[in-house]
Amino acid sequence: MNPLKLGLGGVGGFGRQHVAMAETLVAEGLVEIVAFAEPSDAPEAVGRLGAAGARRYADFHDMLAGESDLDLVCIASPIPCHVPMARAAFERGVHVYLEKPPAVRIQDLRELVALQERAGVFCCVGFQDIARPMVAALKRALCGGEVGRIRSIRAEARSQRTAAYYARAPWAGRVRLGEDYVLDGPMNNACAHVLNLAAYLAAPDLHEFARPLWVQGEVYRAEAAGKDAEDTNCLRGAMDSGVEVCVHLTQCASRHYPRSWTITGDGGTARLHDTDGVELPGRRIPPSQPETPETTLFRRLVEVILESDEPLLMPLAEAEGHLLLSNGAYESSGRIHTIPEAYTAQVDAGGGPAVVVNGLDEAMAECAAAGRLLSEAEVPWAVATEPFDLTAYEGFPARWSG
Repeated sequence: MNPLKLGLGGVGGFGRQHVAMAETLVAEGLVEIVAFAEPSDAPEAVGRLGAAGARRYADFHDMLAGESDLDLVCIASPIPCHVPMARAAFERGVHVYLEKPPAVRIQDLRELVALQERAGVFCCVGFQDIARPMVAALKRALCGGEVGRIRSIRAEARSQRTAAYYARAPWAGRVRLGEDYVLDGPMNNACAHVLNLAAYLAAPDLHEFARPLWVQGEVYRAEAAGKDAEDTNCLRGAMDSGVEVCVHLTQCASRHYPRSWTITGDGGTARLHDTDGVELPGRRIPPSQPETPETTLFRRLVEVILESDEPLLMPLAEAEGHLLLSNGAYESSGRIHTIPEAYTAQVDAGGGPAVVVNGLDEAMAECAAAGRLLSEAEVPWAVATEPFDLTAYEGFPARWSG
C-alpha cells in the first residue's frame, strides 16, 4: 500500500507536535511528508524536513496549489487561520487533521462540516485528550453503566499564564484580530479540552458527544493582565443527554493544578484526573500512554483514510458540543466582566510575571465541586447572568457585545 502524501501547514509552535506525529507514521510507511508550509526559518524542523526531500512553501494556500497529489494536510496555524485553511483543503478534496479549536463561531464550524461532507473527505480535530487510553477506558465504563445513569459532570482547570504567554503572537489573548473573532481565552485554547471531554463523557454512546440545550456562563478578565480576552470562565449547561455540566477554568491561579472531571451517576461516582488517572467504584485505571495522544489521534485518521473499519476518534462534526458550550457561555455572559485590580496580585512565575486573582483557587475548587457558578458564591467581583437558550441557535454573536 502506498503511503499517503502529506502536507504540513505550520511546523513551528504547536506544529512541532504535528511534525513529530507525522514522522512516527513516516517511519511506519503510512505517510510521506512531501511538502510543508512555514513562513519562518526559525523552527528546527524546517531544515530537517527540507533535507528529507519535502518541498517548502511560505504559504499554505501556495502549497495546496503547488502540490496536486496531496492526500492529507495537517493544520497547526494560528486560530484565525483554521477556518480558511480547512475550507481551502476541503475545496481541493484533501483530508484534514485540524488543530483545535476548529473554529470559534458555531456557524463557521457548521460551514466546514458541510464542505467536508460535500467533498467526501475525512477531518479529525486535534482534541488529543480523546485519544488517551484512560479516557477511552472511562468512556467504556460509563457506557457500560458502572456509575448508572449519569446525572452531572463537574470539571475544572486552574492554571497560570505569564505575560510571555499573551505576548507570543499578535492574536494571543485577543477577542478579535481585525474583523475576525479569535476569542483566545481558556474555553477555546488552553482549556478547550476540558469542555470537549465534558461533552464526550456526557453522551451515552461510545462514539458520541452530547450537545448543550442551554448554557449559563460567566466570562471574566483580570484588569491587571493587559489583554482584551478573558482569562477566567465558569459555566453550567443542560446537555441533550440529560446530564448537567458545570465547568470552571482560569489562567489566573496561584499555581498550576492538574485538570479533573467528576462524573456522578445514580450508581456511584467516577473521576478523571490528569495525574491520578481514573477512579471508578471498586477500581482504578492509572495513566498510561504508549505514544503521544496526538500520534494516536493522527494514526486513527490515517487508518480510516486507508479504509479501516474503526471510526474516527474526533470527527469535525462532533466538535459542536465544545463550541456550543463556549459560544453559549459568551452569549450568556453578554460581555467580559472585569476583575478589579484590587483583587489581584502580580507574582514572579519563574518564566516571567503573572497575574493571580486572590482567593480564586479555593473559590473555584469549591464551586466546581458543588456545581455552582462564581456569582452563586461569596466572590465579590462575580456577576450573575441568565441562561442562554441554544435550541435554535444559528450563529455567534447573538447577545454577546464584547
